[in-house]
Amino acid sequence: MMKTTISFLSLALGALFAITPLLIHSGFFSGGWDLSLHLYHAFQVSEGIKEGVFYPRWLALSNGGYGAPITIFYAPLFYILTGAVNLIIPSLVISLKAVTFFGFLLSGVTMYLFLRNFCNRMGSLVGGIAYLLLPYHIFDLYIRETLAETFAFFWLPLILYFMYRGTRENRISYWIGMAFSYAGLVFTHLASAYIFSFVIAAYTIFLSLRGGGGRVFLKSMAASFFGLSLSAVYFIPMLLERKFVHIEWLKNGPWVYDRNFLFMKENSFNPFYGMVEQIVQLSVLIVIASLVLYYYKKKTRSGFPNQDHVLFSTSVFVFTIFISTPLSKLVWELVPGLTTTLFPWRWLMISTFVIAALIGISFDTLSFTDIKTDRTTRVTAAVFLSILIVNFYLSAVYLSVKEPMQKKDLDRIFSEGAELIEYRPIWLVDMQKDFSQERGTLPVVFREGQGSVEITSWKSQSRLIKAISPSAATLRISTFFYPGWTALINGKEIPIGIEKDSGAMLLSLPSGENTVLLEFRDTPLRRAAKWISILSFFVALSGLVIERQKRNQVRSHT
Repeated sequence: MMKTTISFLSLALGALFAITPLLIHSGFFSGGWDLSLHLYHAFQVSEGIKEGVFYPRWLALSNGGYGAPITIFYAPLFYILTGAVNLIIPSLVISLKAVTFFGFLLSGVTMYLFLRNFCNRMGSLVGGIAYLLLPYHIFDLYIRETLAETFAFFWLPLILYFMYRGTRENRISYWIGMAFSYAGLVFTHLASAYIFSFVIAAYTIFLSLRGGGGRVFLKSMAASFFGLSLSAVYFIPMLLERKFVHIEWLKNGPWVYDRNFLFMKENSFNPFYGMVEQIVQLSVLIVIASLVLYYYKKKTRSGFPNQDHVLFSTSVFVFTIFISTPLSKLVWELVPGLTTTLFPWRWLMISTFVIAALIGISFDTLSFTDIKTDRTTRVTAAVFLSILIVNFYLSAVYLSVKEPMQKKDLDRIFSEGAELIEYRPIWLVDMQKDFSQERGTLPVVFREGQGSVEITSWKSQSRLIKAISPSAATLRISTFFYPGWTALINGKEIPIGIEKDSGAMLLSLPSGENTVLLEFRDTPLRRAAKWISILSFFVALSGLVIERQKRNQVRSHT
C-alpha cells in the first residue's frame, strides 16, 4: 500500500512539474491560434453551462456574434469539464489549468496502470513519468498549445489497460471499461480517436495471436462499436451534419496533410518543423537505446518476459514515423478519413505512448545489482539515461521558451478569439468573410418595415425580443441560421427565413406588438443520438450489475 502511494505521489509530482510554468503565471503564454481557439471555446461553453445548458452546441460569440455550431463538430469534453469546474472556481483561467493538471496526472496514472500488467513497480513508475515528460507531450501543451489534444493523452493507455485485463480475466466489466474509455477519447479529441483506432485494431490482433483467439477480436470490436454508441450524442450529429457547414475548407486550407509531412524540403526552414523533427530524432535514439538495453539484459537471463510487447511497441513506433513522412503519401490517399486528421505529425502522440512503454519495459529489466556488477550493463544504462535526460532537457526548454500572456491579450481572446471557417454554416456564401467589423453592431434590426425593438434576453441558446411595428415587417437577426433554431412569435412557431449570401435569420412579423422567442433546440437527429447514448449507458450499467451479481453468487457457493 505504501509503495503504491509513493508511486502515485511521484506521478503527481511529475504532472506538477510539467505544468509549473502555467501555475507560476497568472495567465497562459503568448502563443498562437490554437491557444486562442481553446480559450475562446472554453469561455463560451462555460457561459452556456452557467445558463443551464449542460452541452452547449451553439457558440454565440463566434463570427462576430453570428455564432457557429462548433461543438457539434469539435469534441467538447475538455470544454465541458472546464465549464463544470468553473461553476466551483470563479476564475476560468484557473479552471482551465486545473483540468489541464488533472489530464496530465491521469496520463501518468493510466500509463502506470497499463505497464503494471506486465512490468514491475519501478518500470511502471518510470514509464508513467516518461509519458508525462517526453518532449512531444510538453511540446503539445506549450508550443502547439492544443489543450484538448493534450488532455486526450490519458485515454490511450487506459483503453489498452482494459483490453489487456479483459483478455486475461475474461470479465465483461473490463470491456465495458474499454468502451467508456474509447467513448471518452472520441468525446475529447476526434482526430486522436481516429488515429488511435488503428492502434486498437493492431493491439486486438496482438492479443488474439498471443492466446486470446477469436473471442478477443470479437469482444474488442464490440467494445469499440459500443464506445461509439456511448458517444453517439456527439458522434452522430458530427458525422451527419457536416453537409450543413463549409467542411470543404479542410481540404483547401494551408493545413492540408501533404504540406505538413516531416522532413520535407519545403518545411526545412520552418522553426516549428525544426522542433518537431528534433523530437523525432531524439525519439529514434531513445528507442534504439531501450532496445539495446532490453535485449542485452534478455541475453543474460532465461525466460525474460515482455518480448512480445517490445516487438509490438517498436513496430507501432516505426509505423508512426513512417506515416509522418512523405513516404506514406500513398497510404494517406488510400485510407478513408485519414486526410481529415490534417497533420501527419499528430502520430507523434502515438509514438510518445509506445516510447514510454518501451522505457518502462527497459527499466523493468534493470536492477542495481546488475549495474554494479556488469560493466556492459553500466555503459548501456548510462547511454540510455543520457538520452533520456536529453529528452527531458528538451522538454524543459519547451517549458521555458514562452513569454507570459498579458492580461489585455487574454481579455481580447475571451471577447474575440479565433474562428473555425470549416464550421461556418453553408448559407454564408463567403466562408472566409472577416467578421471583426460586425462586433458592436445591433443584433436585431428591421430589414423591411419599421418600428421599435427591445431585447429582453440574449443568451447563447435563446433570445427573447419584443418588437412593435405599425404594419407587417421583417426582422433581421444577426445570427446564422442552422438546423435547430426555432422561432416563436406570440407563442406560435413560424418558419425562419434565411438572408441571401449572409445566412442571417429573417423573421416575418405581423403588425402590432410581438414577443419573439428564438431557441436553439435539438433536431430529431440530435434527440435520437442523445437517446442512443443514454440507452447505451444504461445497458453498460446493467452489464456491470449482472456481472457483479454473478460473481457474488459464485462466492456464496464457494
